[in-house]
Amino acid sequence: MTSHDHNKKILLVNPWIHDFAAYDYWAKPLGLLYIGSVLRNEGFRVKLVDCLNDPEALRFGTRKNGRGRFRKEEISKPAALAHIPRRYSRYGMSPGRFREALHQCGRPDAIFVTSVMTYWYPGVFEAIEIIKQLFPDVPLALGGIYATLCPEHARARSGADLVVEGDVLFRKPESKNSLQAVLKMLLGTDLNFFEPHETLASLPFPAYDLLPSFDQAVLLTSRGCPYSCGYCASRYLNG
Repeated sequence: MTSHDHNKKILLVNPWIHDFAAYDYWAKPLGLLYIGSVLRNEGFRVKLVDCLNDPEALRFGTRKNGRGRFRKEEISKPAALAHIPRRYSRYGMSPGRFREALHQCGRPDAIFVTSVMTYWYPGVFEAIEIIKQLFPDVPLALGGIYATLCPEHARARSGADLVVEGDVLFRKPESKNSLQAVLKMLLGTDLNFFEPHETLASLPFPAYDLLPSFDQAVLLTSRGCPYSCGYCASRYLNG
């Protein structure tokens, strides 16, 4: 473990789901938890706001095996989905609770926002908009699946200062999308003490303690997929 006393504070944010339906099947922002663990090992102070893993978000409680319904609030459909005769909702904590959680974290030096399904981008945009209202001068990077598969859309519309494509943890330090390079762009300082990771086994244990509640662990045992289904983007994400 390496420790560097630079006193920088990083805020990690897992945004809402905007969809017709969503259910908690042990959902955890594993990518952010790995990044948080790596950052802490390098001396950063790390906070997490997870819109989906909050006591208020699980309004109906969880079952013994860890699954449960998310809190939801009906919202307007995007124009492209207006013809679908179903209710469209924001899943997760309320916007007011999100603002409170951000205030409790205090002003960070940089912010990382993740994204999952490409069609969930409205929830990502809403989270970034609120973050920018509270911390307008703090640099914000958007990563994750949506940012990787639709980078031009994200750069044009998300409001993020930086859109990161691919997995930052397995990039060589000289890569523009490595964690070291992203932090340099956000913070304006050269952080040359990061050691690159080549395998899952080389990563530190995910920072599950950042979650407000933690009853079940999610484990990542492999990356990628041996198949090449036409409807799936796995081969573009992991090879």
